[in-house]
Amino acid sequence: MTIPTSDSFRDTFARTLSEAGFQTKAWQIVTDMEPLVLAENPYYIIAFQVFDIWDELVKAAGKVELALSDLITKSAPTDKTWDAYLVLVCRNELHDYEELNELSNLIYDTRFTRKIVRAGLGNSLDKVKETAKPFISLERARYTAKHRNPLDLLADKLVESGWDRYEIRKLQTVFKERGSLENV
Repeated sequence: MTIPTSDSFRDTFARTLSEAGFQTKAWQIVTDMEPLVLAENPYYIIAFQVFDIWDELVKAAGKVELALSDLITKSAPTDKTWDAYLVLVCRNELHDYEELNELSNLIYDTRFTRKIVRAGLGNSLDKVKETAKPFISLERARYTAKHRNPLDLLADKLVESGWDRYEIRKLQTVFKERGSLENV
């Protein structure tokens, strides 16, 4: 079994978001650090980095957060409006109170950007995909909301539950015409 490299983690994150419609690229932000993944779409800008050791993550988080904040500030005159996230993952587990306290401080310090911080990924590329899920599901929800009528979605669910489609259509028609549902 081959142990995935940090590049494998970044490639997995980038590929997962690319498949969801994000544009991704490598972003060299700090000279003594490997490039991050920068992913963006009309709604989000996300910087992703993986660390082997928790202490490395804690030391680099501030530099990365400030650089992402600077990038967003420089882009402000454009018509882009993003929700910005810094996603930091660490392979090793957290073991003591001090590390858990540092995790909490990172997550809840939103002065510059919101952060998703996960530790204990080990060598699991599936856990990297899980880290990307909040951005993918929100994107799919937006697509569904734009392209599907909520009443039609409800009707489909009711039919799946055993309701008669004809009766549901009658109710929908009366509802859309703002009629009384008492006689239906």
